[in-house]
Amino acid sequence: MIKNLVHDPIFLAGKSEAATKEDLQIAQDLIDTLITHRDSCVGMAANMIGVRKRIVVFDNEGT
Repeated sequence: MIKNLVHDPIFLAGKSEAATKEDLQIAQDLIDTLITHRDSCVGMAANMIGVRKRIVVFDNEGT
C-alpha cells in the first residue's frame, strides 16, 4: 500500500525498533511507496512512512 511521506524532523530523528518477520507488510508498503516516488528518491526507511522499525529499501536500477 502506498503511504504518505513523513517530514517531521522530530519523528524522523526518533529511535526505531528492530524489525521482525511480522513486519514484512511494512517492507512491502515501503517498496510500493518507493516505486511511487522513484523520480525523487532511490531509497526509503520505515520511519519515512510513519513506522519506527529498522527497515530500509532501495532501488537497485529497478531490481
